[in-house]
Amino acid sequence: MTIDWVRVKTHHYFDEAKRTLPRPTTPGAIGWLWLAIILIALVTRTWDLGGRALHYDEILHAWYSWRFAEGMGYDHTPLTHGPFLFHGAAAMMAIFGSSDVTVRLLPALFGTALVAMPYLLRRQMGVPGALATSVFLTVSPSLLYFSRFIRNDIFMAVWALGLFIILWHYLERPRSSLLVAWAAIWALAYTTKESAFLLAGSFGLFLIMLTLPDLWRWAKGSMRLDAIRPAGDLLIVLGTLSLPMWAPFVGFFQRFVGITLVNADPNDPRIASGEVIRAAVETGAPAGGALYIALFLVFVLVGISITLGLIWDKRRWPWLAALFIGVTLPLFTSMFTNGTGFFTGYWGSLGYWIAQHAVERAGQPLYYYAIGLSIYEFLVVGPSLIGGLFLFFKGTLFDRATVSWAAITFGLFSLAGERMPWLLVGITLPMTLIAGRTVGLMIGHIKGSRYAPAGIFGGLGLMLAVPFMLLQTLRADDVTSNVSFWMTIALAVIVVAGTLVLVLQLRVNPAVKAAANALSTLSPERHSTILAAVMLGGMVTLLGFTIFIGWRATYPYSGLERPTELLVYSQTGQETKYASECINHIADKTGLGKDGLRLLIGESDNFAWQWRWYARDYKNTEYLFIKDNPPEEPLNADVVLVSKSVQGSLATALEGYTEAGDISHLWWFPNTAYSNISFTSLLTDLQRPESWRIATDYFLDRNYEGNMYQSHGVIFLADRHSAFAEGCTSLRATPSEGSGAG
Repeated sequence: MTIDWVRVKTHHYFDEAKRTLPRPTTPGAIGWLWLAIILIALVTRTWDLGGRALHYDEILHAWYSWRFAEGMGYDHTPLTHGPFLFHGAAAMMAIFGSSDVTVRLLPALFGTALVAMPYLLRRQMGVPGALATSVFLTVSPSLLYFSRFIRNDIFMAVWALGLFIILWHYLERPRSSLLVAWAAIWALAYTTKESAFLLAGSFGLFLIMLTLPDLWRWAKGSMRLDAIRPAGDLLIVLGTLSLPMWAPFVGFFQRFVGITLVNADPNDPRIASGEVIRAAVETGAPAGGALYIALFLVFVLVGISITLGLIWDKRRWPWLAALFIGVTLPLFTSMFTNGTGFFTGYWGSLGYWIAQHAVERAGQPLYYYAIGLSIYEFLVVGPSLIGGLFLFFKGTLFDRATVSWAAITFGLFSLAGERMPWLLVGITLPMTLIAGRTVGLMIGHIKGSRYAPAGIFGGLGLMLAVPFMLLQTLRADDVTSNVSFWMTIALAVIVVAGTLVLVLQLRVNPAVKAAANALSTLSPERHSTILAAVMLGGMVTLLGFTIFIGWRATYPYSGLERPTELLVYSQTGQETKYASECINHIADKTGLGKDGLRLLIGESDNFAWQWRWYARDYKNTEYLFIKDNPPEEPLNADVVLVSKSVQGSLATALEGYTEAGDISHLWWFPNTAYSNISFTSLLTDLQRPESWRIATDYFLDRNYEGNMYQSHGVIFLADRHSAFAEGCTSLRATPSEGSGAG
């Protein structure tokens, strides 16, 4: 009888007063506003979805998805992350056909769904806070950009927020249906991207903190495991279902025992020094006798999982485990057509990326995400940093969990070896929740105040005036003697101090309070109300600028012919899309069509990779490694596309061909622009007007005068088709209809 009472009691994690709260009601006008925001999100994520040329990595995902859709199979490899993307994109192509639009359609739909999901957190965040979060998710430049981008990160954002929602709904009212959803979404997350391990670590740590007292009592034998509180249910399901997939984690410690449980990547810099030896097996796989150790370790973890799961609930756990395997196994094995997917999925998913950690591809600095957030996500950074302090120390358990999620995610992603712009999606997501919650509290604080309108308009004016004064200051020759500079600094100090007083609710000295009251007839409560209104007004200004930043990064595709956005890592030149239209034009005008037009494409300098996608429908296409074995006889092709670097070796082979034009087929934003920043250099640059001018010119206008990283290509037409080159020129000069504003 006592045990039954304990079980019932511990399942009521929240006290009865909270458990009996009515569900939050959403007024009709707010509901329509929410629907309008979701529709705006849908339009912004689907409008002219195929206008921008596919990114280098997008082509990788699109190409293998297309092959899968065409019946040529797909083999999972951790290099390209989880199989969910390839199955989903292949399904979209099978239904709607293959195009730049259909390959990006699923991310766009997921990006729209993400905007709607805060509706399910109205109880925890309040209606204003949840609504503000949806607005932030809609206008976020990084979320908008990567919602129109065939990569895994927007899928992971939906899974992450979905799991966070399930977590809180289950803590408030435990239901088996939520456990089913919890297991299913974790399975989808693990088959989407390996960042699921970082997410599991973040959520798992929080659940451990909540469950630790119960786990201690169970370990001592004073409590049954099936009587654990709801947080423990979630922890056990997450832990037991995914524990065997964590086995490769031991690879971090393999050097201490002299075996290879996780084989090094060939680009690992430690190989050259002899610190690490690479074996003749796949990256991330165990080598030699370590294979048996790996198998033993996996079997041990599987045994632990089954034992704990059955002790917890021998009725429900088998069904949850079957669900998890029923989602992951078919995806990893490409619907049971790829047997090696069992090993690349359950071991390689983590093993490969442990091996990649030391490689540090892209060579981005530790502060890379701080730069990205300051350039794109300044709308949520301020409220999440300032409001996060208040919410962590003064907020609810939900607030503390959200702040912890954001902090842990930023820390883990910054420490991980590979830092890429698309990972801003995972960092930005929890920050939008904090910012939305903060704004919701501020709206509640000013609600009904007659001073609110004046404060909001004051904030609007303040946020317009301060940047203007600062810009004028930076354009002056002598910054420190400029009056505007000191006025701007003083105003900034006042705003920051007032914000701290409001958000942290600092207690002021009675003497200071008396002096403040002597200067004003307003009460301290009215002071804080006006200050909150001013801050909201300022955020409205930042909202407008954020919308502009997101538009500029996403839609003017001609700007991607020399991309200056940090969101771009390796962007296929927009000229590639015009060139593909040129080839289509020639195929049409010559009457040869896609079945008859002969293409020869050089493999050097990764030039051919983009044409795997854009020339996929041409049946007579030959790929040739020209740099290794340049042809000496005249070529027999209608169109020749090669890297600029091999053009000189084709003088004889290109007799009878006319150069149609050059393309910059691949662009990178140079990390040398910011990779050498140190505390000392930062202090020095802060004192140089020229440094401020460079920073503001980039922030406002994306002016970057440095050399971009790029690869060049050239297109040749057979002389017999040279009459059609004019059509290519017009296509190059003026993007085709629907290719975006220039």
